[in-house]
Amino acid sequence: MLTSDDLIRAGMTIPDVRFGDEIEAFAQADQASPPQPDGVLFVGDSDIRFWTPLDDYFPNLPVLNRGFGGARSWEVLLYFDRVVLPPRPRVIVFCAGDNDIARLQQAGAASAVAGFRLFLELVRTHLPRTRRVLYLGIHPSPSDQPLWPVIAAANAELRPLCETSAGLAEFVDFAHLLCDELGQPRTGFFRPDGLHFTAAFYRILAESLRPRIDAAMRCGE
Repeated sequence: MLTSDDLIRAGMTIPDVRFGDEIEAFAQADQASPPQPDGVLFVGDSDIRFWTPLDDYFPNLPVLNRGFGGARSWEVLLYFDRVVLPPRPRVIVFCAGDNDIARLQQAGAASAVAGFRLFLELVRTHLPRTRRVLYLGIHPSPSDQPLWPVIAAANAELRPLCETSAGLAEFVDFAHLLCDELGQPRTGFFRPDGLHFTAAFYRILAESLRPRIDAAMRCGE
């Protein structure tokens, strides 16, 4: 559907593409048991991949986890036809961008913004039944403290991108859940690597996100 040249023309920087084995595993799983259409697709990086089992966090919702590796925005786009299209989701929870920044810093922030803009274009064109894309804001973590200003700058562009999407996208800022009153990430919400979330924080994030998902699922009824 998309090539690396398409992404470069859209303003993205693509140093490499990985995770082909994981994408093939998704394709085989979809072939063996086709995903239920009009559900909730969680797609993106390891913040999604480690959010398991999703059913425990979102009971009575048709949720599907398609987080892979340490995905960057360009990988989500290049695998769009194999990961995002088959489930034909009604709602998408999108989480990618921090690995773009970790890999490329300032250029990665610009690439993440360009990538999400292109992701929305693909959704509009190929997934007319999708009612909402919830963009999980790029979050601070103890391990990437030197990159916090770059993260803030990226979010400052991603938020208005969502706000001007004619209702398709919603920016989900959850830093207030993750950080203390001084704006510092709460260490108890991170694994020992200082990067990935604990089950306790996933529970808090799920409780915060559930009303947005429920509202999006009802949209258009």
